[in-house]
Amino acid sequence: MKLIKSELILEDFFIVNSNYTFIEPEKDNINLKDLIKDYEIDIDFIVKDVKNENNKYIVFTKVDINNKDNKLAGYSIFAECVSIYSFDPKKKLNEKEKSDFLWMSGVSISINSIRNYLSAITSYFPLGKYTLPSVNLTSLLNTKRKSLNKKKG
Repeated sequence: MKLIKSELILEDFFIVNSNYTFIEPEKDNINLKDLIKDYEIDIDFIVKDVKNENNKYIVFTKVDINNKDNKLAGYSIFAECVSIYSFDPKKKLNEKEKSDFLWMSGVSISINSIRNYLSAITSYFPLGKYTLPSVNLTSLLNTKRKSLNKKKG
């Protein structure tokens, strides 16, 4: 099948903050998959246009894994990224269409990029590679919209 390019263009992706702590398990021969299934994971994001730049948008995304007071054994990870997007200038999109692309595709691409980053860096960690679980994007977006509406109202 021939690729049909999206109107949304990922210009760049940066990790702007990242840290990790290894919490040694009390038992030997621990299966990482058993450990991580109980990790509490928090994902947040902000979608913004870049002031004073035409056709530039950013999605700030942060992922906080097993970073609460009672941390479980294994990994405690925080990562924050910035994804920079633009739209194909040949395509004429209204503001609602642009917003929909950024909220659906932009956030999804940003989460996948941070997932790839986490998989890569944790491959060097003591318990091996960690893969961020699949995200229910619809639920995440609805929760974020409700949160933003509360702040406005």
